[in-house]
This record gives sequence, C-alpha cells and structure tokens, in this order.
Amino acid sequence: MSWREIKHEDVYSDEQLKARLVDDLAHWYLENGWIRRQYKTSGWKATLMVVNTVGHLAEAAFHHPDF
Repeated sequence: MSWREIKHEDVYSDEQLKARLVDDLAHWYLENGWIRRQYKTSGWKATLMVVNTVGHLAEAAFHHPDF
C-alpha cells in the first residue's frame, strides 16, 4: 500500500507504534511524536558522510527527515 492510500484508521496509535518499534526496530524510539534514533560516529568527517548518505536516500524516497 502506498503512503497516499493510508486512511486515518490505518495509522498506528502511540502504543502500537512503541510496540512495533520494540519488536522490529530496537534502536528507534518515540519521543514527543517523533520517531528517533541516535547515532555515534568517530568524528565530524564520519558524521558528515552519514548525514549526506541519509539525505541522498531520503531525497530518492521523497522523504525529508529532520536532523
């Protein structure tokens, strides 16, 4: 199903989302309505490479995450 086809009743509640994150995405968490994950890198060069890679993949998927 495309994200454009999702109806209100198909949206996860906060409790369902938290359970799904625990089961499927252990390093992600829900905070103040945002799905988040923290990454640690070896320094600013590695951080820049991660941000550019995520930005490229997000652009290809027509998604724009907040960093």
